[in-house]
Amino acid sequence: MKKINKPYLQRKINRLNKKIHRAESQDEQNKVWWRKIKLNKLKDKLNHTYQ
Repeated sequence: MKKINKPYLQRKINRLNKKIHRAESQDEQNKVWWRKIKLNKLKDKLNHTYQ
């Protein structure tokens, strides 16, 4: 099982941001919407776990 630590979550957030920007440039609003939801969950998890 993978260890979910701060660098891992930051890397996931960074990758998801790249995917969101790519989808925005291609006008795929449905993908943007779903990815932003997932991004918010990851950010909440990062802030809740490491404060």
